[in-house]
Order: sequence, then structure tokens, then C-alpha cells
Amino acid sequence: HFPGAVITYAAIHVLGQVAKGKPDRLQIISSARVTKLLTAGSKVTGVELTRESGAVESLQGLVVITAGGFAGACGRGSVLARHAPGMLKFPTTNDERANGDSITLGQAVGAGTANLDKVELTPTAAVLPGQADSQFKVVVSDAVSGAGAKLLDASGKRFCNEMASSKERVDAMAKSKGPFRMVIKAKQAQSVQWLVDFYTQRKVMKKYSSASELASEMRVQASVIESALEGGDALYVAVVTSALYTCAGGLTTGSDGKVLNSTGQPIEGLFAAGEATSAPFQKLWSVSGIPLLYSICSGRTAGRTVAAALSKNGSSTQDLRDIIIGIMTKPDVVATAAIEEEKKPDEKPLEEMSKEELIAKVKDLKANGPPAAPVDDGPKGISMDEVKKHNTKEDAWLVINGDVIDVTKWIPIHPGGEQAVVAYLGQDASDEWNMIHKAGTIEKNLVPEGGNGPVLKGKLGGAAAPVAAAAAAGGNGAAAPTGLTLDDVAKHNKESDLWVVVNGRAYDVTKWLQVHPGGVQAITAYAGKDATDEWNCIHKPGTIEKNLFPGNPNGPVDMGVVSGVAPSSAPPVPIDDDKPAPDGNGGIPGILGAIIFLALNVVLMLLRTIFFTGNLVFKFENNRNGTIRSACFLLTFTIVHVAGNFVGMIKGPNEANGEGYFFDRIAWTGGLGLVKDSPLSIVEEYLALALLLHVSVALKRSWDISINYCLNTGRWNMLLSGLTILFFLTVHLADIRFSSQMKYTMLRPPPYFVAWPGVLEGRVFYETDPSIPLQRVRDLYTREVELFKDLGTCALYTTCIVVFWCHMLIGWKKLVPADALQIPKDHVKNVTYLGWIAATAIVSMYLSVVWYTYYAPPIKVENVP
Repeated sequence: HFPGAVITYAAIHVLGQVAKGKPDRLQIISSARVTKLLTAGSKVTGVELTRESGAVESLQGLVVITAGGFAGACGRGSVLARHAPGMLKFPTTNDERANGDSITLGQAVGAGTANLDKVELTPTAAVLPGQADSQFKVVVSDAVSGAGAKLLDASGKRFCNEMASSKERVDAMAKSKGPFRMVIKAKQAQSVQWLVDFYTQRKVMKKYSSASELASEMRVQASVIESALEGGDALYVAVVTSALYTCAGGLTTGSDGKVLNSTGQPIEGLFAAGEATSAPFQKLWSVSGIPLLYSICSGRTAGRTVAAALSKNGSSTQDLRDIIIGIMTKPDVVATAAIEEEKKPDEKPLEEMSKEELIAKVKDLKANGPPAAPVDDGPKGISMDEVKKHNTKEDAWLVINGDVIDVTKWIPIHPGGEQAVVAYLGQDASDEWNMIHKAGTIEKNLVPEGGNGPVLKGKLGGAAAPVAAAAAAGGNGAAAPTGLTLDDVAKHNKESDLWVVVNGRAYDVTKWLQVHPGGVQAITAYAGKDATDEWNCIHKPGTIEKNLFPGNPNGPVDMGVVSGVAPSSAPPVPIDDDKPAPDGNGGIPGILGAIIFLALNVVLMLLRTIFFTGNLVFKFENNRNGTIRSACFLLTFTIVHVAGNFVGMIKGPNEANGEGYFFDRIAWTGGLGLVKDSPLSIVEEYLALALLLHVSVALKRSWDISINYCLNTGRWNMLLSGLTILFFLTVHLADIRFSSQMKYTMLRPPPYFVAWPGVLEGRVFYETDPSIPLQRVRDLYTREVELFKDLGTCALYTTCIVVFWCHMLIGWKKLVPADALQIPKDHVKNVTYLGWIAATAIVSMYLSVVWYTYYAPPIKVENVP
């Protein structure tokens, strides 16, 4: 289906057959990297390569460089950074193998380069859910645009001609407002249904029942989208952006594929083709299909030139087509991996033996003892003969790196098209697979039995599939050692290929890296290492299992047991029973849903109280339920407190002092009403307990988790800001609640706690009716005036309040996605923003109280003893 992949797979397949049949004519070396071009004077004579084992070898002969472009390496010092630094801001559709090796190798022997700043962008790089910040993007094929897809901006309107060149569409994106969406109606998608289904299954695209549903998510009028699409039926939608795609610049070559030096002269023995070279038609490069066409044409040109040079040098040449025909018409000879055991003649039953045979049998038993009982070596695995039986599209197996894979349901959705898989049915496709794919690719795509993907059936001539082995072990999920070691894991230590060990098992977390709730740094710090202790300090048991691929398409991939590593070197954290937050929008879309779920779950969190968090059991634990529930209560109290302070200072002394007396008059509730003359009400006691729990658990978690990180990782932000707030609260309580300089005044408090008749006029905590008796109360207003008329005090409070604001912003971002809060995943972003808005409002009111008091003229209050 995908032309480039089909051509590549077909070529690799044919060349693989040639290499097997004519090893004297073609040798294929995989898992190696060319590190140097060998020269004799100005002539290139061969290459130096390093194998995966570290062994260095040299090969002599003419050299053709076809190692691709450089749009996959975006780091400092890369070809892209040196020649097109403006492109570094874009994500890329290339992996790390497109790293500019062609340029580096060529320049080392004096090759010229041209147009290295000409890097083409694609406008259809998909932004996957939860991976907006991921550097790597997947390209949505222009075949979808050809079928009728439209590109819409943030307002739901078309902004370009979808059939224009990539450059024109990218330029139009730069002038428009995103996020951008590629939208195709379901009826139009029928011509490329296989492709749309492929993208939808992998969450590249999302299906909407109508334009109205999409409009609700985009917050635009449905009529706008219907107008752009000329209809509003079911839709398939992909969020897209501009990303690095192909390189039009590279090594300079002549029309015959010979690499030229900086003066335009051919370098003898060196040729190049494809994206390794500078294309001669820059303006056409952005037209769909041209880069692929150029790679094919330039490759054929360079190949013919090399063949002619070999013939001229006296080497025997033969048309590749003749070799292929000769190879492909030979009888199919496939070696079987099954080892037939030497069969021994069956022994006669005792009842059929003669007297002489029975006597001989007894003597043999006396001399040699009874034969050993047969040893059960476990499942014998699957023979190649068995694999060869499954060679049709309806029943398709193949072998990859010793694993037998059922690809029956994968064939229709394989990115490289059906033919790329069908060509190897019933065969061992390891060599061809490894030449095209990175290690771990098949493992990342495996699905359980019955899924729409490759299914692992077992080992070739070895053990049964992991699921079966686990069942045989008693169904507890334990699997036999896979042969992985920590050295194996250590090789996977880059963002583009990252493994970690947790509780004795290796996990490929490459895809999970960008969507990990704790951020990228939390994982990369343990790339290629055992992260068991750190993981168990932070996460509850079952967390990684709950997120595993394929249940989570972007989740960790279980690579197997790591030998020599203990299953767990740290005691597990306490188990809590929080179920995962629901997917989707919970049935209520848009900002309304975000508000409803935020209010509902905060109320539920408050009702659950701080007493059943799992922290205070027989020993003090670092379960973060304690910080979450206490934080919800503290935030709620903070909102009430700041609103009261703000209104109190604006409305004057009576309102401010009345609010203070509101808490004083319920002091009898302190100690559950059992303590006479309690200095604190039950509200203040609960507040103190919540604060104590929040601080204690936060300190415990910081000690267990953050203490091993450097300051610049950001892992100390919550600890340092929290300690600053704790200092501020201590100062504030000494200044106000427990001040020895507090004065008193007289006030008419509401008989029923709140002055209901005065609520509409902003009078909540005092009465004006002279029939209500006066009560001696604390003069909080005057105390605050005394404090905030001092500029130094105002500066201190302002600094601490700003730190408190930062603490709320960071903490809220961590809190919202937590399972404990149960915010539907589609609402997480909006709920985060709502919380930030509320935090900003809280801080603004606190600062207003401080500086309003500083600048406003004070009101004289009559004090009493």
C-alpha cells in the first residue's frame, strides 16, 4: 500500500535471495556501521566498518553511498544544526538513522556539498494524543488528501489547496492559526479505507460521528466546518503540524552518480544516490512523490556507472536481472530448523520376549541399572516444517529472529503493504526484516491472540510463546528467563531507543517517554539501567502492568526477564484502590464537562477526608493520597479565606473583624466538643491536621524520591517552594492568629453566624440592628493595618505569595492527571487550565489585600481592653 515500503521490501527480498544463491556476487551485512572511507591518495578504495560486537573490518572496492539524509539528527553539532539551524524548532518524521553519515563520510575525503540548508517540511505530520511535544512524528500519507481530505485551521476553515506542493501548504500553515486538522468525510475515505483504518487503529486519526461533534471539540460553529467540507457526515480527523521530512541537499554528484570534490572534479571510486546527494531540481522537490522517484532514478544511474567501471577494470559483470531470474527459478530449498532425533528401534514388550531375551534383559538391568526416566525439556517449539504449512494470506506465519509470528490479520494493515509480508509467508524473514527495521520493532507491534496485528506463536525449535509459558508456570504471569542481561539493557540508552529494568523485567519505554505523566527526565535518568528502587518509591504496585502495550498503544513494552536482577530490591509501596481515570470526556464534552468533573471530584475528595488515605497505618508511608486529599482541602479553605480577607479589607473593619469572630465563636467544637475552653475550633484543628499531613507526606516523598536528583532537574521545585510556604505560614500565624499585640473591639455578631439580610449588600459577618448585643472580638483589621503599612513586611508577604502561586501551579499540574482525582482524560488539559486560573485569582486577591492596605488610608477603630 505504501509505495516506498513496497519497493524497499521487494528489493530487499529479491536481493536476499540473490545473496543466498550467489554469495560470491552479493554479500549483505546488517547490524554494522560504516565509520570511515578508505583511500589511497585521492582515490576511495573501500570502507571501514564496525560490527555490533565492536569488531572493526575493512572491505575493498568501489563505494556507493546511499545512507539517506540528515533530518533525523537535531542535536547540537549535527548537520542540520550547522546548516539549517532555523529548522531545529520543528519535529521530525525521520528516526535517528537519518543522521548525516553520508555527509560526514563524504566530506572526510574531500567531497563537495550543496544546498544543505534545503530541508523539506511536510504539512501532514500527525500529532498523536498525549505526544504533542514528541520530537518524532508520523506522516499522514498524501493519499488521504488525494481522496478528498481538507486542511482546517483553528477556526474550522480551509486555508490552502490540499493538492498544492508541500512547501505551499507549509507556508500557508505558517500564516494561519493552529492547531491544524486534516479532515476527510467517511464517504470520501472509502477509496483509501485500508489507510484510514490503519491510522485510526493507531490513534493517528480519530473518527467523529458528525461535524457537530468535531465542532464542539474545536469550539467553533458546526456550520463553519460543514461549509469547509461541503457536508457534515461522519468524519476521520488527524491533528497535523509541519515537520522535517526530506533533504534536498547533500553530496554533489555528476549526472553519472560520481561524487564530486569541492572543485567539481570526480572522486575516483566514490558514488552516491538518493537523499545522500544534492538534488538538481530544488523547486520540484516539494511535489509529492518526487523524492522517492529521485532516489530510484539516481540509484539506478549510480549502479550502472559502477557496473561499467567494474567491467572496465576487468571484473566480470552480469545483468542483475539475469542473476535474479536464475535464482528465483531454482527449486525452493528451505532448510529446516527442526533437529530430527536419531530413532532407536522399538523394544519388544516383556510378554513377547523369549526366555533367552528375558535373561539378557535381567542381566542388563543388574549391570547398568534401570534406564533414566525421560526428562521433560518443556515445549519443543515450532519446526520450520510446521511454519511452511502456513503460507497463505488466510493462514500466514513467518519467522523473525527465531520467533514464529502469525501475521494473518496484520497483512491488510501492514504499513509496507501486503506484498511486503506475503513474499515471506512460511519462510524465515529475519535477514530482510533486520535490514529495514530497528531492533524491537516487531515486539512493539505484537498483539494478543485475536488482535489486528502480529501474534507471537512461539519459538522456532525452542520454547512456547510467553503467554503459554506463563500459563504453564501456574498462571501468575511469571515467565522463564529470556536471556536478557543488564548489559543488553544498557545498549538501549537513548531517547529514540530506551529500555529500563523494573522489578526484574526489562521494558522498552521509547514510546511511553513522551506521554509519561512524570515527564521525560524522570525516565531518561535511568536509561539502560535498573530503576526498580526509584520506581517502587513513587508508584503503586501494578502501575506499569496497567499501562503496558498493547492495552496502551504508547505504553511500555515488556521485553522479558533480566537474568541476574532481583525481582524487587525495594519493598513495594502501599497499595491503594484508586481505579484509573476514565478515558474520553465522561459523556460531557467541552469546558462544561471540565467544570462539572472538577467540581464533582473535588467535593468527593473533600468528603473522603484526610483520615483514610493509607498514610497513617502502623507505620508512616509516602503514599501520595495524603498530599492529594489534604491539598484539596487546603485549596478549598484558601479560597474561602482569601475571599473573606479580600471582602473584609474592602468593606472595612466590621466585616474583617466579624469574619475572625466567626471562627472564634465555634471554638467550643474543638476537641470534638469535649475540651472546655479549646483555643481552636474543629475547623482549625482539621486544617492543622491536613497541613501537618500534607507537609509530612510531602517531606517523606521528597526524601524518598527527589533527594537523589540535582537541582537543575526541577525535582526540587515542590520541596523548596513548599518549605518557603511553611516558613511563610509560621510567620503569618505569629503575625495574626497568635499575635501578642492583638487589640480588641466591640461588634454585633449575627445570631445565626451569617447576616442573611445583609448578604446582598456585601455584609456577611456583622449586624447593624441595635437590638443585637455587642460582643468583644479581636480587632484583626487594625492588626493587619499595622502589619501592611510596613514596606518590608509587604515585600516579604509578596515574595512568599508569589512562591505560593508557583507551588499551586506546579502541584495542580501533577494532581489533575492522578487516578485519585478521577478526571476523564479528555478533560485533563481544561481542568489544569481552570485550576491555574483559580490559583492566579487567589494570589491576585491575596496581593490586593496586602497592597490595598499599604496604600489605602486606614479607618479608625475604637478599641476596648
